[in-house]
Amino acid sequence: MAGLLRLPHGLRLPHPRHEQFRQLLLITHEHSDHCIGLAALLRQNPALKVFANRETARRIQGSLKVKPDWQLFETGTTFELGRLQVTSIPIPHDAADPVGYAIDCPAEDGRSARRVTWLTDLGHATDVVRHHCALADILVLEANYDDEMLDLSKRPLHLKQRIRGNHGHLSNHAARDLLLGLREWQTSELFLGHLSKECNRTVLVDEVMNAVRQHKGDLRVTVVDPLEDDPVSTW
Repeated sequence: MAGLLRLPHGLRLPHPRHEQFRQLLLITHEHSDHCIGLAALLRQNPALKVFANRETARRIQGSLKVKPDWQLFETGTTFELGRLQVTSIPIPHDAADPVGYAIDCPAEDGRSARRVTWLTDLGHATDVVRHHCALADILVLEANYDDEMLDLSKRPLHLKQRIRGNHGHLSNHAARDLLLGLREWQTSELFLGHLSKECNRTVLVDEVMNAVRQHKGDLRVTVVDPLEDDPVSTW
């Protein structure tokens, strides 16, 4: 679920064993297909702290029978989670107030400080999005659909137009062009995710991203397959 911030397999934040990091949830936006699991999580853990901006929380609360322990923030601000610093990033998507996240992880156990940035569900790359992509050490970026597969799909025309719109999703080529357009970027690990099960395939993402691999030879690229539990393509 892209709306409930879940890290791809192999991507870990500091202190995964600490209880405090099992007691919180970061939400990106309110679309039902992205936060449908929230009610079940709250049944399992009523004390769960749920982080969202005010408008997203308001939209989600209307569909819940219980009130979560909302931790509200203003979009664009930075807040602390233990030793982590989390910055909410405004993104262009057809939701009330959608965000991505940049998570600054402190140096520990001989490992240098790193920034993990999560950007999915965005129709185009704004200057703010480009800025945060360039600063990420580990970047999770959407590569949602292949243009030809979307054209050939049985989805209605209005949905195809929505997906392709400025507040829809990034195609494989749009994600590639975003990355190639960065003048300087420090990313060492790239996770390409939120692939459409109907309108994309990992092999197509691999092919398109060859240009990025050639442009930045020290970049490790993983394509996260929506049909599998684990990534299936890693350079």
